[in-house]
Amino acid sequence: MSFTWATIGQNVDKIKTWNPLKSEQLTTFKYIDLGSLDKDKKEICLDLVQDISSSEAPSRARQLVKTGDVLISTVRPNLNGIAVVPKELDGATASTGFCVLRSNEEKLDSTYLRYWVESTTFVSDMVNKSTGASYPAVSDKIINDSELPLPPLETQKQIAAVLEKADQLRKDCKLLEQELNSLAQSVFIEMFGDPVTNPKGWNLTYLPSHGSFKNGLNFTKDDSGISLKYLGVGDFKSLSTIRKLDNLGFVDVNSLPADDYLLKNGDLVFVRSNGNKALVGRCISIYPEDVAITFSGFCIRYRVESDSIEPEWLNYMLRAPSMKKALLEGGQGANIQNINQKILSSLGIPLPPIDMQRLFCKTIACYRESSHQLDEYSREIDHLFNALMQKAFSGELNLVNAKT
Repeated sequence: MSFTWATIGQNVDKIKTWNPLKSEQLTTFKYIDLGSLDKDKKEICLDLVQDISSSEAPSRARQLVKTGDVLISTVRPNLNGIAVVPKELDGATASTGFCVLRSNEEKLDSTYLRYWVESTTFVSDMVNKSTGASYPAVSDKIINDSELPLPPLETQKQIAAVLEKADQLRKDCKLLEQELNSLAQSVFIEMFGDPVTNPKGWNLTYLPSHGSFKNGLNFTKDDSGISLKYLGVGDFKSLSTIRKLDNLGFVDVNSLPADDYLLKNGDLVFVRSNGNKALVGRCISIYPEDVAITFSGFCIRYRVESDSIEPEWLNYMLRAPSMKKALLEGGQGANIQNINQKILSSLGIPLPPIDMQRLFCKTIACYRESSHQLDEYSREIDHLFNALMQKAFSGELNLVNAKT
């Protein structure tokens, strides 16, 4: 079957906007910014959505969204930052960094649209039409003027139903990965207790006694320079450890920075400052092997230089919710909360014997192996799902048994 094509803009409804700073009444609203988006999961991280007073609203807080709206990040279209607004965020305000698409229900099925903007055809089109070498972006107009295959509404719903069922396999894999991470954190608490209340009575120590800090650089982008792998604040959404570097972005520099600004295996990196307070204080460990990777100026790197601390154990300890809360008690800033090396240095660290730390790390290695197998399976499912989408949008999908 062959499909006709139409522009997206002809099949979506206009959304309402507002300016919180000009609101007659002081109010608090939920704000979805680009930092709230998990590009890998294609969803909004609810714990990263901020409650903001209208008197302190960012200038980009403008777009009123509804359940089912499709949000598309207009920056770095190659990363395909998209999400659907869940019911928990009905009536929230989205950043103008998103193009908000609200399907006209008489012409375009919203789920069909959601999968179309995830397709390789749409992503390639946006990449080709983006402007800006070091910070590529597209406009709302470019997205709305782009075309999509538009079969009858009933056929759209059938295609969407097939894709949703296939997509559930991907979601199940992600859920299993989350459960593995939760299990690892539970094992940590069982072995060592809560790091703030310290019920097992471990002796306290401090990070400067076991390693060194380094703030990241604010790089001046230079199109004629060197492309360098880059760990940015956006990489701290859900991962606790980075061992695969495929999803990291690049920064263009005119020369390689000093060795202190290049990450090594086992380095821990903290978010030092960010407009989204929920990200401040988050910690991640990284294993770049021989790849040159630098890190954002909004981050602090800590490098273990002692035989009495295992970096991976320390990462789990610092990611405990109670430890992050203790860390942020020293943060400063109204709209942008900050931590610094002084605050990190004053944080009391309960220090169990190194043999117990190593036993924990061996346990985590087993979880990591299971996670690796899940990841391989997940990639295979992604490949099959993308092939299914290509058939769906080219009219080659058998819909005889599809139900809406």
